[in-house]
Amino acid sequence: MSGSAWSLSSWWGVSSPWPDVAPLFTGGVPAEEIPDADTNDLVGSFVSLQRGQSFLAWQKYQTAAELHARIVGTTPDPHALFLKDSFADCAARIAMALSISQQAAEKIINQALALRDRLPQIAERLRDGKISAELVATIISRTDLVDGHDYAEAVDAEIAAALDLHDGAWSRERVQDMVDRIVFRHDPDGVREHRRRALDARGVWVHDGKDGTSKFTATMAAENARIAMATVRALAATACEFDGRTKLQRASDATFALMTGTPFECQCGRAECTAQIPEPTATPQVDSKVIIHVIADESTVAGTADNAGFLAGHGVISDDHVRDLVARPDAVVTPLVPPGTQPNPDGTITLPAYLPSEPYRPSSALDLFVRIRDGYSVIPGSSVSSFDGDLDHVVEYDHQHPARGGQTTADNLNAKDRFGHLLKTFGEWVDDQYRDHTGRLRTEFTTPEGLIIPGDPEHLDVLFPGLLRIRFTAPAQGPPRTAVEPPIPPPRLQSRVSAKHARRQQERERNRKRRISEADD
Repeated sequence: MSGSAWSLSSWWGVSSPWPDVAPLFTGGVPAEEIPDADTNDLVGSFVSLQRGQSFLAWQKYQTAAELHARIVGTTPDPHALFLKDSFADCAARIAMALSISQQAAEKIINQALALRDRLPQIAERLRDGKISAELVATIISRTDLVDGHDYAEAVDAEIAAALDLHDGAWSRERVQDMVDRIVFRHDPDGVREHRRRALDARGVWVHDGKDGTSKFTATMAAENARIAMATVRALAATACEFDGRTKLQRASDATFALMTGTPFECQCGRAECTAQIPEPTATPQVDSKVIIHVIADESTVAGTADNAGFLAGHGVISDDHVRDLVARPDAVVTPLVPPGTQPNPDGTITLPAYLPSEPYRPSSALDLFVRIRDGYSVIPGSSVSSFDGDLDHVVEYDHQHPARGGQTTADNLNAKDRFGHLLKTFGEWVDDQYRDHTGRLRTEFTTPEGLIIPGDPEHLDVLFPGLLRIRFTAPAQGPPRTAVEPPIPPPRLQSRVSAKHARRQQERERNRKRRISEADD
């Protein structure tokens, strides 16, 4: 691993605005230099090129807004025909010039007008490469509720401020949750009405496809969709390991079987097939327990507050939605803090951090706390729910000398999807988790070449500030004797693992010194 520290913030961070005229080259490695560039420069080049694409998107929206101002103006013609008004006429010019549909051209103009009139600060962040064009489209669609309201300016400013707090890239899920919580805080009634309209528009459709196939789509409540999908996957998984279909192919066949009450069959073709496929009977046809995780504060559940909630795998939901889910007959409400727990004099609450028999294992309270706090896998760009991921000790736990290794604490645990967990465990990647000068929990990842990539920008303690009151017992200073000791690797392997962990810790220490130095500058 490289001893030098490279940071993607040097590519993402923009110290000055983009020029008014589009540059011919916006950064990255020039094509003729790519064969000779090192790995870090190539990865950084992707970020620079993304910034360039953001600037070009901003330029496109600026141009579309100016074209609209010239052709449509600010006052629509009340006598214009619906299909031949000035807006349609303006969009037709773009559609024909780019050889795209009229609908696509009108979408470009509408997005341009939203950035100009409703989200001018977001437009600046797009111009400066703080966010991609795809995520700007998400922000535009998630803020349509605020259009024309007196709080629109505040929503624009708060979203822009949240974007400024993070030097790295944002995922679609994190942006959506950030925008949704801000919008809900300003207009909860509008969010509730939007949900009612969306539920009223639910339905089922078949779209004819090519080569004798069709798409079957259904719109329903988010929790029902997750339950239905889990049931489909459970039936699809009953085929044996020799079935040659992909997971998606098995899921398609399982969906048809569930909907029609016909048998779902393993297609391995082996006489000794071990698949145990249930008989098609009345719903439910698969004996599986489907769990969906909903996070909310106690006052919202009780109806004494109207705060937003969070549906794992979906995102931010309204207070009404939370109470609808709690009212389901199959709902089980599990408090994070056990009833009767007495608060500390300072108002904080202390819970056990690990199992008494094994300090390596987090307690059920700490396990649940970390999954609630993270919401998703902390691997940048991952949409996997934290409840479907693995809890991982960021600084590796030393089973032989726990006081020297990473402890079982909230700040040293996070949720990773299985691929990200394996990448760290068996690869040469290093991750770190720390509190910045504002107290915000941060993660960062170091590639085998020493390139530092910022982790996700937010945790759910922004949505549920009550999490900040929870403390956990101090870590153990030594392992108690247990009936079952953790396996000890052979001396040679043990030496290699210890050396690998030591190298990782040295890398973390170098990165922490770098952060302190940058904070002092």
